[in-house]
Amino acid sequence: MHILSLESISKSYGIKPLFADVSLGFDSKDRVGVVGVNGSGKTTFLRLVAGHEQPDTGRIIFAEGVSIGYLPQNPPFIPEQTVLDAVFSAGDTRTRLLHDYEQACHDLAVAGNDDARLLDRMAELSHELEASGAWETETEARTILSKLGIVDTGAQVGTLSGGQRKRVALARALIEKPDLLILDEPTNHLDAETITWLEGYLDRYPGALLLVTHDRYFLDRVTNRILEVDRGTLQAFDGDYAYYLEKKEAQE
Repeated sequence: MHILSLESISKSYGIKPLFADVSLGFDSKDRVGVVGVNGSGKTTFLRLVAGHEQPDTGRIIFAEGVSIGYLPQNPPFIPEQTVLDAVFSAGDTRTRLLHDYEQACHDLAVAGNDDARLLDRMAELSHELEASGAWETETEARTILSKLGIVDTGAQVGTLSGGQRKRVALARALIEKPDLLILDEPTNHLDAETITWLEGYLDRYPGALLLVTHDRYFLDRVTNRILEVDRGTLQAFDGDYAYYLEKKEAQE
Protein backbone atom coordinates (compact mmCIF):
# COMPACT_ATOMS: atom_id res chain seq x y z
CA MET A 1 0.00 0.00 0.00
CA HIS A 2 1.35 3.42 -0.98
CA ILE A 3 1.78 5.93 1.81
CA LEU A 4 2.01 8.64 -0.85
CA SER A 5 1.72 8.87 -4.61
CA LEU A 6 2.96 11.35 -7.19
CA GLU A 7 0.61 11.82 -10.13
CA SER A 8 2.07 13.41 -13.27
CA ILE A 9 4.05 16.06 -11.40
CA SER A 10 6.30 18.52 -13.21
CA LYS A 11 8.65 21.19 -11.90
CA SER A 12 10.75 23.85 -13.60
CA TYR A 13 12.91 26.76 -12.54
CA GLY A 14 12.58 29.51 -15.10
CA ILE A 15 13.01 27.87 -18.47
CA LYS A 16 14.87 24.88 -17.02
CA PRO A 17 12.69 21.77 -16.56
CA LEU A 18 13.86 19.68 -13.59
CA PHE A 19 11.44 16.82 -14.24
CA ALA A 20 8.22 16.34 -16.13
CA ASP A 21 5.18 14.05 -15.87
CA VAL A 22 6.57 12.01 -12.96
CA SER A 23 4.27 9.34 -11.50
CA LEU A 24 5.36 6.96 -8.76
CA GLY A 25 4.46 5.76 -5.28
CA PHE A 26 6.20 5.18 -1.96
CA ASP A 27 5.49 2.16 0.21
CA SER A 28 5.87 2.03 3.99
CA LYS A 29 9.11 0.03 3.82
CA ASP A 30 10.79 1.88 0.95
CA ARG A 31 14.33 3.16 1.56
CA VAL A 32 14.82 5.48 -1.39
CA GLY A 33 17.99 7.29 -2.41
CA VAL A 34 17.75 10.14 -4.93
CA VAL A 35 20.79 10.53 -7.20
CA GLY A 36 21.79 12.88 -10.01
CA VAL A 37 24.36 15.50 -10.90
CA ASN A 38 24.48 18.78 -9.00
CA GLY A 39 21.63 21.04 -10.07
CA SER A 40 19.52 18.20 -11.43
CA GLY A 41 16.73 18.81 -8.91
CA LYS A 42 17.38 16.32 -6.10
CA THR A 43 16.77 18.78 -3.26
CA THR A 44 13.77 20.24 -5.07
CA PHE A 45 12.29 16.75 -5.32
CA LEU A 46 12.70 16.25 -1.56
CA ARG A 47 11.09 19.63 -0.89
CA LEU A 48 8.14 18.73 -3.12
CA VAL A 49 7.52 15.46 -1.30
CA ALA A 50 7.95 17.22 2.06
CA GLY A 51 5.37 19.83 1.07
CA HIS A 52 7.79 22.76 1.17
CA GLU A 53 7.30 23.43 -2.55
CA GLN A 54 4.43 22.78 -4.92
CA PRO A 55 4.64 21.08 -8.33
CA ASP A 56 3.90 23.16 -11.41
CA THR A 57 1.49 20.48 -12.59
CA GLY A 58 0.18 17.23 -11.16
CA ARG A 59 -0.47 16.39 -7.54
CA ILE A 60 1.00 14.58 -4.53
CA ILE A 61 -1.45 12.39 -2.63
CA PHE A 62 -0.82 11.24 0.95
CA ALA A 63 -2.54 8.29 2.57
CA GLU A 64 -4.76 9.31 5.47
CA GLY A 65 -2.84 10.03 8.66
CA VAL A 66 0.64 9.76 7.12
CA SER A 67 3.25 11.90 8.89
CA ILE A 68 6.26 13.46 7.16
CA GLY A 69 9.58 14.48 8.74
CA TYR A 70 12.09 16.59 6.83
CA LEU A 71 15.75 17.44 7.43
CA PRO A 72 16.79 20.25 5.04
CA GLN A 73 20.40 21.02 4.18
CA ASN A 74 20.25 24.28 6.16
CA PRO A 75 17.67 23.82 8.91
CA PRO A 76 16.16 26.95 10.51
CA PHE A 77 16.32 27.45 14.28
CA ILE A 78 15.37 29.97 16.93
CA PRO A 79 18.80 31.06 18.28
CA GLU A 80 17.52 31.47 21.85
CA GLN A 81 16.17 27.93 22.05
CA THR A 82 18.07 25.34 24.03
CA VAL A 83 19.23 22.23 22.22
CA LEU A 84 16.68 20.07 24.04
CA ASP A 85 13.83 22.45 23.23
CA ALA A 86 14.90 22.54 19.58
CA VAL A 87 14.59 18.80 19.09
CA PHE A 88 10.90 18.86 20.00
CA SER A 89 8.27 20.15 17.59
CA ALA A 90 7.02 23.68 18.18
CA GLY A 91 4.01 23.57 20.48
CA ASP A 92 4.64 19.94 21.41
CA THR A 93 2.64 19.03 24.53
CA ARG A 94 5.58 17.07 25.92
CA THR A 95 7.82 20.13 25.72
CA ARG A 96 5.27 22.23 27.60
CA LEU A 97 4.90 19.57 30.31
CA LEU A 98 8.67 19.28 30.77
CA HIS A 99 8.98 23.06 31.03
CA ASP A 100 6.14 23.26 33.55
CA TYR A 101 7.66 20.45 35.61
CA GLU A 102 11.09 22.12 35.67
CA GLN A 103 9.47 25.41 36.69
CA ALA A 104 7.50 23.70 39.47
CA CYS A 105 10.71 22.09 40.75
CA HIS A 106 12.40 25.49 40.81
CA ASP A 107 9.44 27.13 42.56
CA LEU A 108 9.32 24.34 45.14
CA ALA A 109 13.02 24.72 45.92
CA VAL A 110 12.53 28.46 46.42
CA ALA A 111 9.48 27.85 48.64
CA GLY A 112 11.38 25.44 50.88
CA ASN A 113 10.09 22.08 49.60
CA ASP A 114 6.97 22.11 51.79
CA ASP A 115 4.45 24.00 49.67
CA ALA A 116 1.43 21.70 49.45
CA ARG A 117 0.07 23.43 46.34
CA LEU A 118 3.36 23.02 44.48
CA LEU A 119 3.71 19.42 45.61
CA ASP A 120 0.25 18.68 44.24
CA ARG A 121 1.14 20.47 41.01
CA MET A 122 4.33 18.41 40.62
CA ALA A 123 2.42 15.18 41.22
CA GLU A 124 -0.14 16.18 38.60
CA LEU A 125 2.56 17.09 36.07
CA SER A 126 4.47 13.89 36.77
CA HIS A 127 1.33 11.88 35.99
CA GLU A 128 0.77 13.81 32.75
CA LEU A 129 4.42 13.37 31.75
CA GLU A 130 4.21 9.64 32.28
CA ALA A 131 0.93 9.35 30.38
CA SER A 132 2.27 11.33 27.40
CA GLY A 133 5.52 9.39 27.21
CA ALA A 134 7.51 12.59 27.70
CA TRP A 135 9.96 11.01 30.15
CA GLU A 136 10.92 8.36 27.60
CA THR A 137 11.05 10.91 24.79
CA GLU A 138 13.40 13.16 26.74
CA THR A 139 15.67 10.21 27.54
CA GLU A 140 15.71 9.16 23.89
CA ALA A 141 16.43 12.72 22.79
CA ARG A 142 19.44 12.97 25.10
CA THR A 143 20.70 9.57 23.91
CA ILE A 144 20.43 10.44 20.21
CA LEU A 145 22.02 13.85 20.74
CA SER A 146 24.89 12.19 22.59
CA LYS A 147 25.39 9.70 19.74
CA LEU A 148 25.55 12.68 17.39
CA GLY A 149 28.16 14.38 19.55
CA ILE A 150 25.88 16.94 21.24
CA VAL A 151 26.25 16.64 25.02
CA ASP A 152 25.25 20.05 26.38
CA THR A 153 21.49 19.94 25.83
CA GLY A 154 21.03 23.20 27.71
CA ALA A 155 23.19 25.21 25.30
CA GLN A 156 21.46 27.81 23.16
CA VAL A 157 21.27 26.83 19.50
CA GLY A 158 22.63 30.23 18.46
CA THR A 159 25.95 29.44 20.14
CA LEU A 160 26.48 26.25 18.10
CA SER A 161 28.47 25.84 14.91
CA GLY A 162 26.71 25.14 11.62
CA GLY A 163 27.67 21.48 11.82
CA GLN A 164 26.35 21.17 15.37
CA ARG A 165 23.05 22.80 14.39
CA LYS A 166 22.68 20.31 11.52
CA ARG A 167 23.18 17.46 14.00
CA VAL A 168 20.55 18.92 16.33
CA ALA A 169 18.16 19.09 13.37
CA LEU A 170 18.98 15.48 12.49
CA ALA A 171 18.20 14.45 16.07
CA ARG A 172 14.89 16.30 15.85
CA ALA A 173 13.95 14.46 12.65
CA LEU A 174 14.86 11.07 14.12
CA ILE A 175 12.97 11.66 17.37
CA GLU A 176 9.76 12.62 15.54
CA LYS A 177 9.61 9.09 14.00
CA PRO A 178 7.42 10.08 11.03
CA ASP A 179 5.97 7.55 8.61
CA LEU A 180 8.23 9.02 5.92
CA LEU A 181 11.58 10.44 6.98
CA ILE A 182 13.15 12.77 4.39
CA LEU A 183 16.86 13.54 4.84
CA ASP A 184 18.89 15.98 2.72
CA GLU A 185 22.61 15.27 3.17
CA PRO A 186 22.30 13.69 6.66
CA THR A 187 25.98 12.63 6.83
CA ASN A 188 27.36 16.16 6.39
CA HIS A 189 29.45 17.12 9.45
CA LEU A 190 29.45 13.53 10.78
CA ASP A 191 32.58 11.49 11.45
CA ALA A 192 32.94 7.83 10.44
CA GLU A 193 31.86 6.47 13.83
CA THR A 194 28.72 8.59 13.89
CA ILE A 195 27.84 7.65 10.31
CA THR A 196 28.10 3.98 11.28
CA TRP A 197 25.74 4.61 14.21
CA LEU A 198 23.29 6.42 11.91
CA GLU A 199 23.36 3.53 9.44
CA GLY A 200 22.37 1.15 12.23
CA TYR A 201 19.64 3.48 13.47
CA LEU A 202 18.12 3.83 9.99
CA ASP A 203 18.39 0.08 9.42
CA ARG A 204 16.04 -0.37 12.40
CA TYR A 205 13.83 2.59 11.51
CA PRO A 206 10.20 1.42 11.24
CA GLY A 207 9.08 3.90 8.57
CA ALA A 208 9.96 4.78 4.99
CA LEU A 209 13.07 6.74 4.10
CA LEU A 210 13.82 9.23 1.29
CA LEU A 211 17.28 10.78 1.16
CA VAL A 212 19.96 12.59 -0.79
CA THR A 213 23.61 12.08 0.10
CA HIS A 214 26.99 12.34 -1.60
CA ASP A 215 28.23 9.47 0.58
CA ARG A 216 27.88 6.56 -1.83
CA TYR A 217 28.85 3.94 0.76
CA PHE A 218 26.14 5.22 3.10
CA LEU A 219 23.67 5.28 0.21
CA ASP A 220 24.45 1.68 -0.67
CA ARG A 221 24.00 0.48 2.91
CA VAL A 222 20.70 2.16 3.77
CA THR A 223 18.65 2.09 0.54
CA ASN A 224 16.62 -0.54 -1.28
CA ARG A 225 15.51 1.69 -4.14
CA ILE A 226 17.19 4.42 -6.22
CA LEU A 227 15.57 7.33 -8.06
CA GLU A 228 17.76 8.97 -10.69
CA VAL A 229 17.03 12.56 -11.72
CA ASP A 230 18.55 13.11 -15.15
CA ARG A 231 17.80 15.79 -17.76
CA GLY A 232 14.16 16.24 -16.88
CA THR A 233 13.35 12.60 -16.23
CA LEU A 234 13.11 10.54 -13.06
CA GLN A 235 13.82 6.81 -13.33
CA ALA A 236 13.34 4.25 -10.54
CA PHE A 237 15.65 1.29 -9.88
CA ASP A 238 14.44 -1.35 -7.42
CA GLY A 239 17.63 -2.22 -5.56
CA ASP A 240 20.51 -0.65 -3.66
CA TYR A 241 23.09 1.73 -5.09
CA ALA A 242 25.38 -1.09 -6.27
CA TYR A 243 22.46 -2.59 -8.21
CA TYR A 244 21.73 0.82 -9.72
CA LEU A 245 25.34 1.14 -10.92
CA GLU A 246 25.16 -2.32 -12.52
CA LYS A 247 21.96 -1.43 -14.35
CA LYS A 248 23.36 1.90 -15.52
CA GLU A 249 26.46 0.21 -16.87
CA ALA A 250 24.33 -2.33 -18.72
CA GLN A 251 22.30 0.49 -20.30
CA GLU A 252 25.39 2.23 -21.69
